[in-house]
Amino acid sequence: MKRDKPPRRAKDTLRELDVRPSKERGQNFLIRPEIIDSIVEFAEPPAGTDIVEIGPGMGALTAKLVGLGRLTLIEIEPNFCAHLKATYPQAQIVNQDVRQVDFSSLGQKLFVFGNIPYVFSTDIVFHLLKNRVAVQHAVLMVQREFAERVAAAPGGRQYGSLSVAVQMYADIELGPIVPGDSFHPPTAVESRVMKLTFLQAPRVEVPDQAHFEVVVRSAFAQRRKKVVNSLVSTGRWNKERVNAALSAASISPDIRAEQLGIAEFARLARELP
Repeated sequence: MKRDKPPRRAKDTLRELDVRPSKERGQNFLIRPEIIDSIVEFAEPPAGTDIVEIGPGMGALTAKLVGLGRLTLIEIEPNFCAHLKATYPQAQIVNQDVRQVDFSSLGQKLFVFGNIPYVFSTDIVFHLLKNRVAVQHAVLMVQREFAERVAAAPGGRQYGSLSVAVQMYADIELGPIVPGDSFHPPTAVESRVMKLTFLQAPRVEVPDQAHFEVVVRSAFAQRRKKVVNSLVSTGRWNKERVNAALSAASISPDIRAEQLGIAEFARLARELP
């Protein structure tokens, strides 16, 4: 009876491609097929959609995506790009830092996948938010703590300015938890898959988005304090002005930032100069 060949080890492929996993780039490669299957099952991409994968590396997830629609691979490592081009000739290869990519040049209603580096998670998520006109969904594997902060609801320790910033423009669904030994090299912490579905308009309209973001970050500057004291501590507003704004926005002066929802932050931002 013919036996199946054992799966090729990630370290052997890396050696063949002359690539050493880079800590600076946060390169940790998925090596467990069942995790890859669970990501695709969780994502549920519609057939025939335009799919973009961020940082495909050696192509472990790519092998599951290649038959689902038109595929674009964004990879910063030239040696991986050459390998991907030879293995998946039907895919478009973009040899670039994803944070510099204009997603509208890749299509519309894009379905993005990515096992993204922990160290660049915030940058990449905010770049996708900036490109939300072209991106419909993003299924990302990030550090578990980061995913749970993004999805956190008001009232808990994980809820913060990151939660507000992302939820302003996206619905978030949390998916599978991925142990550290699912990667090569292994990670010291767990990862988690999350799905962002971008909204066509902000969840709450604000006259000045930049000002809104400053108010939110300032409110969380000293999150253990009442929001009035946290705002005053930044030096942007005095206590009298903040108390007047809270009153006009119908917000208690005794409340902390983690207790405010997006709509309340929007009212507060409208009242603060």
